[in-house]
Amino acid sequence: MLAAGCTGGSIAELGTGAGIGSAWMATAMPADCTLVTAEIDPVRADAAASVLADDSRVRVLTGDWAALLPPHGPYDLIFCDSGVRDAVTFSGLVDLLKPGGRIVMDDTTPVLALPPDSPFRSADPKREFFAGEPRLIWTEVVLPDLANSLLVATRIAS
Repeated sequence: MLAAGCTGGSIAELGTGAGIGSAWMATAMPADCTLVTAEIDPVRADAAASVLADDSRVRVLTGDWAALLPPHGPYDLIFCDSGVRDAVTFSGLVDLLKPGGRIVMDDTTPVLALPPDSPFRSADPKREFFAGEPRLIWTEVVLPDLANSLLVATRIAS
């Protein structure tokens, strides 16, 4: 849905995997949009490049996103499906967003779906990244299965 609204813009993906999510985004995005995706594992990056070879709007890069994606930015949408593990790295990712651009991070478990003794009930690094970044306004979207969610934010300041 967010890729479909990226008219004339650019999308970045961190963690291409075999390219299935990239293909979904490419299918949804407008003809004048580009997608740059980075995968650190060369075998997966090669597989993704094969899947996406017929779409000239998509570039599959092999290596660390932190080195590869900044020269192609800024971005209207960033899909973060890789190991962002600290606030400084997350802030750098927000730097790559245009004002009004969105960032999406998946693989989050809603608090109510966590076991009662889970440490993530009181402190979840992903939620803390979003909540601690003053340039973002964000929300958590709980998926229909009630066991998974994603975090979505818009950059509101430069």
